[in-house]
Order: sequence, then structure tokens, then C-alpha cells
Amino acid sequence: MKNYTDDALACAIYQLADGRMQAAGQKMPCSEAVFSVMTKARPDYVSYQDIAHLGNADFMEAAYLLLLRRPLDEPTAKSCQENMHLPAKEFQAMVLKNLLDSDEYRKRNIPLTECPFVFAEPKPMPVLLTSEQPVIPQRLIRMYQKMPRFLQKLAKKIAGKE
Repeated sequence: MKNYTDDALACAIYQLADGRMQAAGQKMPCSEAVFSVMTKARPDYVSYQDIAHLGNADFMEAAYLLLLRRPLDEPTAKSCQENMHLPAKEFQAMVLKNLLDSDEYRKRNIPLTECPFVFAEPKPMPVLLTSEQPVIPQRLIRMYQKMPRFLQKLAKKIAGKE
């Protein structure tokens, strides 16, 4: 039996899956380099050092998959196509700035660590509540209403309302 490193095993799995996808007349959703990076990625943060070595197209694809948890969309791919000629560091800074400034990234809030680029502070999220009274979800209100009286009193005490 052949001994594999983690990266070699990931590449072997990719090639097996790629062969089966091609036989079915389909294409793999990412490149082998991106697949390899994703198999090493942690779910709670993204290290810039893990994706820095990728080429421009692969870097952009990996950044979207790891930071936004979704594949690169067609309009974004087309708009970035004209910048693929840029040097790697310049292109990476542009892609990361666009991603980190997006509302979608702020909602996901997956930290990017070990990044050498310094970006301006992100714009604060708009405040949706205008009154001082917090809005309680209807589901929570229904749960409270179904509780026995002693649990309702306990919930009020915990919330500081009694």
C-alpha cells in the first residue's frame, strides 16, 4: 500500500472525483489547487498564508469559498477577469479588500489571519432598530406563553424584568 501525505491524498481524491465527473459529462466545481487548500482549511478562520501561494484565479476562487462559504458568482468572475494580469500581491489585495468590505462577509464574520495587507476599518453595519425596546422574535414569545407560570416568572427574573 502506498503512503500518502495529506496533500497527496487530497490530490488523489480530487483526481478520482474529477475522472468520475468527466465521465458523467460534468466539471469539478473547483481546481485541484483550491480543493487541496480547502481540505486543509479550518472552519473557524482562514489563514492568508494557506492561500497566498495560489495563482490569481485560484486565489479568488479559494477566497470566496473560504471567506464567504460560497462559490464565485459569474458576474464577479467576469468583472475580475480584466485584473487577472496584475501581480499576485496586488491582485490578492484587491480581492480581499472587496471581500472584507462586503456586507456578505460582515454577516459571516470569518476571521482572516496572518494577512499582510492593511485595509481601512470596515463600515459599521446599519442599525435596524430605532427604538430602545429590543424586538423579541414571535417564536420566543410563543414559547414563553406556553411555559408554566413558574417558568415564566423565572424567565422574567433572568431577563431582569421582575
